[in-house]
Amino acid sequence: MKIPEPFKTGADFEALRKVLMRETKNGPVPIIELFVDGDPMAEVTGLPSPISSMMELMDLIGPDGSMSQESMEKGLALMDLSLAFSRAVGYDYVTTVPIVPLPRTQLDKIEPAAGGVQKRSWQNEHAGLIRDRQSFKDFPWPSLDSINLIPLDYLAPQLPEGAKLMLFYFGVFEDLRSLMGFEQTAIKSIRDPDLIDDVLENLTVLAETTIDRAMAHPAAGAVFYADDMGFNTGLMLSPKFFRRHVIPRLKRIADAAHRHGKPFLLHSCGQVDALMEDMIETVGIDGIHSFEDNIEPVESVYRKYSDRISILGGVDVNLLTRGSEAEVRARCRQILDACGPGGGFAIGSGNSVTNYVKIENYYAMLDETRRWNREHGF
Repeated sequence: MKIPEPFKTGADFEALRKVLMRETKNGPVPIIELFVDGDPMAEVTGLPSPISSMMELMDLIGPDGSMSQESMEKGLALMDLSLAFSRAVGYDYVTTVPIVPLPRTQLDKIEPAAGGVQKRSWQNEHAGLIRDRQSFKDFPWPSLDSINLIPLDYLAPQLPEGAKLMLFYFGVFEDLRSLMGFEQTAIKSIRDPDLIDDVLENLTVLAETTIDRAMAHPAAGAVFYADDMGFNTGLMLSPKFFRRHVIPRLKRIADAAHRHGKPFLLHSCGQVDALMEDMIETVGIDGIHSFEDNIEPVESVYRKYSDRISILGGVDVNLLTRGSEAEVRARCRQILDACGPGGGFAIGSGNSVTNYVKIENYYAMLDETRRWNREHGF
């Protein structure tokens, strides 16, 4: 099934930037996504996808930090697919991922069964590559010279007129859990907080250096920084942990984008309200993303914070997966009526367009937003 009609024709990242930075209340509500899995991009474009889901990005880096010829070919194909997808749908940006050769704990996988779910991955959370001080010392930390921005250079001359690159980056708390496993992360946060600090510091230096260099690129538009810190009812670890170990480092990473005048957008799953003041006042995030209706509907977050940061996404992935087209359209209307007129809002999925979302529901979300914009004179 090909997309019935592009969301819009012609990219205009500057218009999107003004929405992200709350510089205007005029104009249409734009669309934004943290990430779209390979399978839905392939369905929209008709091109083959080198990966099924976003989590398979981690597997492109080998256990020693190297990339095989096959991984490099997959990376190139993914860039071509991302470019074709953005053009086909009508996004104002093309998502790209820098190459930071950081080994991560290999993920377990569910292979697709006939007529069953698509391939998904998850991590064994009992232990990871870093278990103690010695394994930290032995870990093959990448040098700053190994950071590679070839994806930006490759895509920049091919961007549609008016488009920019959106840099996707895995966050330092997320990578901490990837390297140690959540169970050991929680235990070491009490028994060996200095080890937690040292792992996070190495990850932060990589992140701020990568983002600083990437945002200096003339084709770069913004950073979408993904760092899941919560679950359905609260934070994964205490607010005290995050304020001691994570928040000051996130400020450094956000500053790396702001030095170049580029927006820093935070994606964090779960109920993270306990840290929102820290994120806004200390870190200086420009926008927040990731919403589930059973945690807190996007309208509620919009009422609380839209005068200070932009609010992004909001259409629950569970609805996009399980709901009917009519239900998706009705929910989009509710969100747009509540958040659209006040500015500082871009619509999209509450998390990402996964490879198990119904493609017709994704199209319905785009089409209902297009209709709402037209009805409001845009």
